[in-house]
Amino acid sequence: MAQPSLWERLDTRLRSITPALVTVVMALVSVLPIGWQAPHPAVPAFTLMSVYYWTVYRPDLLPPVAVFVIGVFQDLLTGGLVGVTALLLLATHGVLLGQRKLFLGKPFWLAWIGFALVAAAAGAAQYLIVATLYWTLVPIGQAVMQALTTVLAFPLLAWFFIRTHRRVVARV
Repeated sequence: MAQPSLWERLDTRLRSITPALVTVVMALVSVLPIGWQAPHPAVPAFTLMSVYYWTVYRPDLLPPVAVFVIGVFQDLLTGGLVGVTALLLLATHGVLLGQRKLFLGKPFWLAWIGFALVAAAAGAAQYLIVATLYWTLVPIGQAVMQALTTVLAFPLLAWFFIRTHRRVVARV
């Protein structure tokens, strides 16, 4: 059996890191100024969506170390408390690894409900962590709006993840 050529190996490697690259792009999109009108925008948690999707459908291609590094990267981009996003994404990744069989081969609406639960739990955890570290209760409205926009945006981003999965990652 012939060994794969350099181009075939490179192609396979690039396809295998696609979930991590997509998640990095989602972290970057999270901090882009895209004309939100509200004084305190409730930007959807794009990175959480990506970690959710890839952990459920291709956990072998999004290892915990990548999730941690991407979380720290996002915290540095946003100026938030370094490690909070990494902790939340790692917790999401860990919990989903044990529960992913609930979603495999099931209708999309079930994955969406699962994501809504994950988004609510992550939003509540983030709120509690920030409130505890700053030792003050921060207004909860923005956290609730972010959770809602995240859940409502999930189908659109899931469409992108599914297409990327089928066209790029499926051959890995």
